[in-house]
Amino acid sequence: MRIFLQIFTALIFMSCAKAQPDTIYEALIARASLFHLQKDYKSAIACFEKAFSRHQPNALNAYKAAGVNSLDSNMDKGFYYINLSLKLGWTEADQLAFDPYFEYLRTVSPEKWKKVEENAFSSEKKYEEKLALPSLRKTINRMALTDQRLRYAQVQAGSKEERQRISHDIHVADSINRAEVKAIFRQYGWPKISEIGRDGQNNFWLIVQHADDDLALQQAALSAMQKLRKTGEVNLENYAFLYDRVQCNLNYRQLYGTQVNWTAHGKATGFRSIAGEDGVDERRNSMGMLPLRLYALTYGFDYKNISVAASKKRDSVVRQNTCNLIDSATYFYRRKDFEKMYDCYDQASMIPGGMNNIENFRAAILFSRVAAQTKNSRFKSMALDFLNLLYLRHALSKNKLKAQPAFSILYKEPRWESIYSRL
Repeated sequence: MRIFLQIFTALIFMSCAKAQPDTIYEALIARASLFHLQKDYKSAIACFEKAFSRHQPNALNAYKAAGVNSLDSNMDKGFYYINLSLKLGWTEADQLAFDPYFEYLRTVSPEKWKKVEENAFSSEKKYEEKLALPSLRKTINRMALTDQRLRYAQVQAGSKEERQRISHDIHVADSINRAEVKAIFRQYGWPKISEIGRDGQNNFWLIVQHADDDLALQQAALSAMQKLRKTGEVNLENYAFLYDRVQCNLNYRQLYGTQVNWTAHGKATGFRSIAGEDGVDERRNSMGMLPLRLYALTYGFDYKNISVAASKKRDSVVRQNTCNLIDSATYFYRRKDFEKMYDCYDQASMIPGGMNNIENFRAAILFSRVAAQTKNSRFKSMALDFLNLLYLRHALSKNKLKAQPAFSILYKEPRWESIYSRL
């Protein structure tokens, strides 16, 4: 459920930020999106109507309004907004044809819906004529559609067995999509907006954004996007999302506040740690993104900006807590109380942006020494966790590893071979 909500929220919020400077309008759109997720369609519709009384919607917001009206069995408004969305430039005909939110419109008036689809595919064909790589765009969009179909089916599954089967299908589809993304990336680099359109690039990004078990792919994509930042050929908001995703996956703090904390029940509770939090809105603005307090509304919680002094104090507390845990771990190491040492380092390692690379390397050395003394594989595993993080951060070398005799206890471990062979 959480994965689907992350995808859906990213899609419904994407591109809204640049459309209007009116913060009341944007707050209403954010509230409408939240009510949509909560299946409170009447409240969502009310928010959309209030927002649209201030400004005409863009294609995406009209599309969202059509969806909630269909879900609330409002035929006239549903058809009005979907046609308005097409008129304003909605480009993903395949998405429209599949979208389960429009099942009511398809059922209540098949002929009218048929005309909508015909109009959508006709408009898309004209749109593709402006692109350098229209067939590549189509391939990417269909990959993303498969991704969304399966995740939607998983949310709707009625039994544990069905969810497990769909989960397996998702794993297979993700592997296929990722292989295809890598092939595309090798041939084209990061596809430009002029080549595959904004929607094609959004969908390409979406697959990469959720490839958390392939951080190397995310890092390569981020590097390629960085080179296009000043060309107008890359969605800067996508860049910000992926940048934060990579930072969090490397246990750093995020920069743009795009990543949130989730409960086990799929509820967002707040933002993951943000570096230099007092300047987050300035950074978001440079990417054409809304202030964080408005973005928070989409997830159903409130956010208040903090001062420079509060931000510095928070950073200082994080650093002090990390140092205290490392000092305690070192103390317990000297006393040979290795379980308490383990617990302290375990806590320190989970503080975003807490341990620096030098501290991670020293921890790997200590856990290797403990593993040699105790013959306990648990300590080997912890040492390899620290080394793997440093590998992902590009903060290791073969010479550095070979120069440390404590690591000899790890030489026969498959994970050591995996790290060492890739350096």
